[in-house]
Amino acid sequence: MTLRIAIEIGGTKLQAAVGTETGEIRRLCRRDVPRGAAAADILALVAEMASELTGGQRPGRVGIGFGGPVDAESGRIVRSFHVAGWDGFELAAWAREHVGDDCRIENDTNCGALAEARVGAGRGAGVVVYTNIGTGIGGGLVVDGQLYSRPIGCMEIGHTKLWDRQGGDYCIVEHLCSGLSIERMARQRAGQGRMARAAELAGGEAGTITARHVGQAAREGDRDALSLVRQAAGDFAVALCNVITLLNPDRVIVGGGVPLMGEVFFSPLRAAVASRIFPPYAGRYEILPAALGEEVVLVGALMI
Repeated sequence: MTLRIAIEIGGTKLQAAVGTETGEIRRLCRRDVPRGAAAADILALVAEMASELTGGQRPGRVGIGFGGPVDAESGRIVRSFHVAGWDGFELAAWAREHVGDDCRIENDTNCGALAEARVGAGRGAGVVVYTNIGTGIGGGLVVDGQLYSRPIGCMEIGHTKLWDRQGGDYCIVEHLCSGLSIERMARQRAGQGRMARAAELAGGEAGTITARHVGQAAREGDRDALSLVRQAAGDFAVALCNVITLLNPDRVIVGGGVPLMGEVFFSPLRAAVASRIFPPYAGRYEILPAALGEEVVLVGALMI
């Protein structure tokens, strides 16, 4: 059997796994991306992780899910919005030299979309939209089990536009709804004497509050945290309404770190979408949490 390895390169974490073409993971390892790391630092870690997982054996197949737009056909990174040094990088060629013989790359959210549609929360549905809310926000579309893909990407939900009440202008969805944006807004509010519980969970330091702290405080019923989560969910609902109106999907699967908050996020999200959706589509879609957890990109990368 051909040795197959999957690699996820995200803004804050790296993952790698050995598995099968159906997405079954046999061995797995994770690393955090060091703060301030550039592409060269991350590549060194990727090579180290791959060697560790394979025992130095050269894989015949390598699938890589990358956190940003890619040209899947050429194997080139188009751009990273979160880590320096990736723009234009020939990632597939590098992987063929340093990791394995046959490498395919794809946007990380597209990998997640394929995985969730085939073996996750979208299994059995004809048209599946997948979106992840983490460091950034991406999107993927799978129709009848096949990934919809275009040169240099598509379904970039996080880079569509919303109205920014505070700034008084349009901004990208990521600016209001991503994990980094929730972190930024929470720290701003903590500096104004709010978000006390989130700051307490962060060790008493407003400057170290993360989206995870906000989510935990919200689940505990903290009013300030709940307000921020509901605001982010309401803004994201506008973006989802546009996606649903354009594509009329059977299921919308939402993954990534922010949705791990659970119902404190999903309940206002579903309610806000229901209140704004194009009326003929009301009740014709489902909004579900991703089923495959942190491994979702790896599962899809094994499949590609």
